[in-house]
Amino acid sequence: MQEPNTTKPLIEPSVADLLKAMAASPELTVGRRRHWTCSLRVIAAALGKPPELLPARWTALRQPMSRLHHTQMGVTAKTLANHKSNVQAALRWFAKEESVSLRGSPLSPEWALLRDGIADYRTRANSYSLMRFCSAKGIAPEAVDESALDACIAYRGATTALKANTAARRRIARSWNRCVAVVPGWPSQKLIEPPLARTLAGPDWEELPEGLRRDIDAYLAHLTQVRRTSGGKRLAPCKPSTIKVRKAKLVAFVRKAVSLGVPIDSLASLADLLEPELVERVFDAYWKERGEYPSIYLIELSSLLLSIARETKCLDDAAIARLDDMRAVLEEYRPVGLTEKNMAVV
Repeated sequence: MQEPNTTKPLIEPSVADLLKAMAASPELTVGRRRHWTCSLRVIAAALGKPPELLPARWTALRQPMSRLHHTQMGVTAKTLANHKSNVQAALRWFAKEESVSLRGSPLSPEWALLRDGIADYRTRANSYSLMRFCSAKGIAPEAVDESALDACIAYRGATTALKANTAARRRIARSWNRCVAVVPGWPSQKLIEPPLARTLAGPDWEELPEGLRRDIDAYLAHLTQVRRTSGGKRLAPCKPSTIKVRKAKLVAFVRKAVSLGVPIDSLASLADLLEPELVERVFDAYWKERGEYPSIYLIELSSLLLSIARETKCLDDAAIARLDDMRAVLEEYRPVGLTEKNMAVV
């Protein structure tokens, strides 16, 4: 296994700095120091990063810690909860003793002036990581270029739980370029906006087998009516936007199946599309693309396909039970707390 890279220094105090401060502090009892040190090292190992690359800040660790699962770590749920509590307590102590900012490195006066000129909160949120990185690195606003954005994205991916892909780079670049036109005093240079990633290729709606389109249309029409669940709960008609999204997800599911080599002609009905072996094959492909943990999209897709099978009664009880088993497995990985997107806004 490749050794983690610890040569990239943080622009703020790290968990390694926290460990050193704890070791040198005369006020901490031996027991508290031992428990906090143990928990910090266990959590760092579970996150797959050395202490040198983990910011000593609760807002930076809260989200990645929330995605940890006790089973994968080989401990009980209570033990993991105790580790998280110890880490939070140690970070709170460190922030008080060392005057560590709760929101990361503070902006320099020149960057703070530009930030205050951004009226749109979303533009400010998307630009903030680049501004904070450049401020901490001593990069003046007028010196920001592609190399500065490259370094910011690399740092973001190596030391935080925020996305550092092409889409994230595009959001930051677009927000920067938008500020050029509307924020007084903003530097005039613009950043390159990477092109949008191509969507999954595959058949359009009109190219789907007639039987499958008929079944999907019937299901979507059913959503426009008042209906009841199997437990008797009354459901109001879905909004047009909800129906549009569900149709798009089903078409995307077909495209994914076709991309895996499933003949389009074999998907002649909803029963064929929701056949458990096919669903499992597509889910596996989505999961492998994501990495160690399934995406929220996949978790919610499993619930959607199960509800469709139950409402349309297109599968027998055994097949529906298999879909429910898949959903239950994926639900184990649903993160708690705020999403990464919401945390970025905060």
